[in-house]
Amino acid sequence: MHRLFNAKGLFSVLATGAALLSSAPAHAQSIVKQPGNHPNYGLELDPHLVAQYADLPYTSAGVGVGVRLSIPFVQNGPISSINNNIGITFGMDWAHFGDDGLCHGRGYEPYYPETCNANELWFPVAVQWNFFLTRIISVFGEFGLSPHYTSWGYDGPCDPAVGGTCAYRTHNLDLFEPVFWGGGRFLFSRSVGLTVRLGWPYISVGASILF
Repeated sequence: MHRLFNAKGLFSVLATGAALLSSAPAHAQSIVKQPGNHPNYGLELDPHLVAQYADLPYTSAGVGVGVRLSIPFVQNGPISSINNNIGITFGMDWAHFGDDGLCHGRGYEPYYPETCNANELWFPVAVQWNFFLTRIISVFGEFGLSPHYTSWGYDGPCDPAVGGTCAYRTHNLDLFEPVFWGGGRFLFSRSVGLTVRLGWPYISVGASILF
């Protein structure tokens, strides 16, 4: 239920943002009703920074880096009357979680949990649907699945009454975890811009390079 609430809230924010962007003036004359009036690219490269806030290995958010490749397979469509395209996007994202004071809940209760650490790898594969609002601004939605690998551990003192050093290591792999994002692309030129993604389970900000 908590995830559903977050998803509904996210979509509401994205819908409001898209409406505001589409009504912006300036260079921003609308092209959404001009089918095909957008960069005719065959590949988009998106290196980015990642902030993971959900589906956490413990209570604190993680930060990292990632990369996406997106390939449109319909350059003008699937709705022929508006300026849109659809493709596949895939890549890898890594987030690191370190030195957290509340890392319980993974089968162990260390006495000094500030030395906990974890790493997560995501390999998303999703459908990406783009809507070109102006020559600068486009918005998109992405829905798909991702293999998800987590490793976490603890190194530090054991119970002070006993002494010694404790170490704990474990990992987990989920092959088919649902993921989704909504976002915007802001072009500085015909082929270079900035991409922002908001979604589940992390957000990202990075470059957009069209080939």
